[in-house]
Amino acid sequence: MHASVLAAYLVCYAFLIGFAVTIGLHRGLSHRSFKMNRWLEYFLVTVGLPAGGPIQWVGTHRCHHRYADQDGDPHSPIRGGFWHAHIGGKYLPTDHAVVCFIYSIAGPLRMIFDGWYRPRSNQEYNAYARDIASVPYYRFLGERVPFFSICALHALITSGLAYWIWGAFGLIGIWLVQILVYNVGDGLSSFGHTHGERLPGEPHHARNHIVLGLLALGDGWHANHHSFPSSARHGLLAGQPDCTYGAIRILEKMGLVSQVKLPTPEKLREKLAHEPSHRFPAGELPNKG
Repeated sequence: MHASVLAAYLVCYAFLIGFAVTIGLHRGLSHRSFKMNRWLEYFLVTVGLPAGGPIQWVGTHRCHHRYADQDGDPHSPIRGGFWHAHIGGKYLPTDHAVVCFIYSIAGPLRMIFDGWYRPRSNQEYNAYARDIASVPYYRFLGERVPFFSICALHALITSGLAYWIWGAFGLIGIWLVQILVYNVGDGLSSFGHTHGERLPGEPHHARNHIVLGLLALGDGWHANHHSFPSSARHGLLAGQPDCTYGAIRILEKMGLVSQVKLPTPEKLREKLAHEPSHRFPAGELPNKG
């Protein structure tokens, strides 16, 4: 089948798994930045399961926000170094660079390994996700057999379909996309706290970076996110595109999302007063007086 169809398949897959994490696990489940239709939420969290079980993912992420770049942060590069933030603090019991690098490029093999290993490890932050653990379906997803089965099926179906239709080129393509998706997400914990622009006066080291902002579908405006964690919009300034927020607005118009949270103009003015007024999108910030 034509290469353009393969490219379309890979792009659609990247956006689907990306939104499953940014809308489902991150802005929806972890921060409750909006209220989502239950079946849409279940679908997105299930599709995004290779990123982690919902209880484990949310618990670790909320702990990271609670202690961002301080003692107690599970994966701060400021405290533990690059590979600790990128891989070792979240997935493996080691920060060894070679081991972490191999893991980071394992693609579908990483999914299958995670399916077996992750329910057996890194459960120490689950207390931060008691509300998620109160949902029977999310407890089910975190159990060993369902978690492994879904992760393995995700890897086998996506890779098998690509190979069956496009052969070796399809398999290489889906492998590279999975490497990209994994490492962009992990890069928010590593690069996202060491490269880019910090917000003045904030204790965390989270940064805003245009490359991560684009690749992570808006989640790369990481300094904004740490300063306004409950905001459904991370690209708060002009020149900060946020694909995830755009998708949330579409879902809102479809009646699948409601109660979308945004920071008040007063909070924006307080935190971002150093920014020139023209950088604020129209209507987001009243004129200073």
